[in-house]
Amino acid sequence: MLCAISAQAASDALDLDASQLETIDLLVGSALGHLDPVHGSPTKNNVYLWGPPGRGKTWLLGAFFEALPIESKLRVHFHDFFRDLHATAHKATADAMKEIEISDTVGVKRGNPDRVAARTSAIERSIHSILGNVEVLCFDEFHCNDPGDAMLLARTVKYIVERGILLITTSNYPPEELLADEYYHHLVMPTITMIRSEMTVHELDAQRDYRTLDRAEDDRVGFSRGNVLHSWDKEILATRGLVQPETNDATFLTPTSHQIRVLRITGRQIWFDFSDLCEALTSTLDYLKLAQDYDHWIISDVPSAERMTPFGLRRMANAIDVLYDQQIRLDLITAENFTDSFTQLPELEASRLHSRINALNPADDQALTTITTLEGSAV
Repeated sequence: MLCAISAQAASDALDLDASQLETIDLLVGSALGHLDPVHGSPTKNNVYLWGPPGRGKTWLLGAFFEALPIESKLRVHFHDFFRDLHATAHKATADAMKEIEISDTVGVKRGNPDRVAARTSAIERSIHSILGNVEVLCFDEFHCNDPGDAMLLARTVKYIVERGILLITTSNYPPEELLADEYYHHLVMPTITMIRSEMTVHELDAQRDYRTLDRAEDDRVGFSRGNVLHSWDKEILATRGLVQPETNDATFLTPTSHQIRVLRITGRQIWFDFSDLCEALTSTLDYLKLAQDYDHWIISDVPSAERMTPFGLRRMANAIDVLYDQQIRLDLITAENFTDSFTQLPELEASRLHSRINALNPADDQALTTITTLEGSAV
């Protein structure tokens, strides 16, 4: 496995730092301990890998996953996993409820044990439908910001541990900062306790955000091919391969439950006004659905920090998370000081968003130097 990961780094022309090499040793040792318990390490094999954005976590996870010498493995992103789990759990629970008669009256029937047991069983079946045959699970961007996910997360981790699945996760958060809102934090405490008892918690931070390094245009792929622009000037747009939409280009899409106005669709390119995408009632599920059909997004009229609302900022951050994870090109046309609004977010979320914006061509970029980094895969 070490040879395969080293070969991948050489193929990608990457010079791994000491912290990344230490992490590779930990991951390989964990896999060997799981796959060959007799000769493996007696320490915990599950790994919770966390650290600031841009340190190479996802590249390392991807290289490790590809080097695993087994077929029964799964690598999945948080957004994708919980989208599928919510959908399957909702259907399984609805079907289970139909099989038992529940009184609507307030009294002894409220909280009916049969109903609780049916719901629990439905969720278990839903998790099993996704992970039933998996021996090694690589869970990327592990986090919990939504109280509604806390219970599902706890049951998922419990399922993984009880069935002896090797779990390797990446996260921007130490375990204790999952669902940091003090009003809801107790909901995630069972998960934190299980992480600390069943996983090796390892911090990756070489004190360098690789996304902040300039790259030659030919080295940019996926998300990082995009730009941050502060002007609607036609000539400036043209240098980035962009043409301003006409009024009659506008249309509407309904990716899930809400209609979204789009300024223009051209092939697999889609252009939004910030207010239509981020100030309307859109969700991460909308972005995931649209990401399946469009691999070049433009979001224009991103407002200044003074005009940015908390809701608009949150939705923009969620959309950028999806586009970065899916390696979809993003061009932003923004007010010059729009990044000042990131202070409205919790510190780690602001840091992640800054890091992902730094992966794009900056607005004042004139000449990019060639520096090899971990960019090109999500990190």
